[in-house]
Amino acid sequence: MVDNVEIMSIELSITADPSIRIVQSIGSVLHGVLMELVGTEYAGQLHETGLRPYSQYVYFDKERGQYIWRLSAVTAEAVNRILRPVLEMPDKIYLKQKRGHIYIQKRTVLEETSYEALMAKFWSGDVEYTQAKLQCLSTTSFKVDQQYMIFPEAFRIYRYLLRQWNQFTSYEMMDSDDLLAALESAVFIRDYSLRMGMYGLEGIKIRGFRGQIVMQFKRNLVMQRILSLLTYYSQFTGLGIKTALGMGGVQSEVIE
Repeated sequence: MVDNVEIMSIELSITADPSIRIVQSIGSVLHGVLMELVGTEYAGQLHETGLRPYSQYVYFDKERGQYIWRLSAVTAEAVNRILRPVLEMPDKIYLKQKRGHIYIQKRTVLEETSYEALMAKFWSGDVEYTQAKLQCLSTTSFKVDQQYMIFPEAFRIYRYLLRQWNQFTSYEMMDSDDLLAALESAVFIRDYSLRMGMYGLEGIKIRGFRGQIVMQFKRNLVMQRILSLLTYYSQFTGLGIKTALGMGGVQSEVIE
């Protein structure tokens, strides 16, 4: 058990009234539920600063035959002001836009950790991670020059994760242009099984990708550790644009 929880991930098994279809874009409706739950002061603060120290998305877990709403936070304040209240919220939630209810069947805390503990996990061991698997469970996209990127690029993924880490860490920043250049040359996409994804948001369809990406790390121990750390961190931050609204939901795994 971590004393100071700064990073946390939870999941809720959900069902809905027959009139409501649970699809990935219900994430944007659930974001509205979250903002009501946290109250106008904190919701306003998040909006003003433009920071998103949390991510959330909905997906169907085939193995369990259940819809899962997964939420993560990457600051102590977001853990206490978003995730802990979610764990206490009523089982029955009314969705105004959908004119119906969703029901929370089960709540699970998946992980609680801190920046220092994560750093130690990847820096102090003898394990050499050589690959990473990223499973994009909700439509994932990056916006570049006013265009949505419908295919992943390794350097864009790790640049995004490094920026998120430096934005929210309470422990040690890893900020330097040299590091970014080194990271970019230390990783490449080895394999992928992707399909086009569409995310419906307020009448707009955003294009992106869903599926699995396998990253290969080159043989450089320091870079392998940083890449492994950032890969692991991705499941808390999400990837790319609109991670607070249900896009960019990722499950990741680092492999020896």
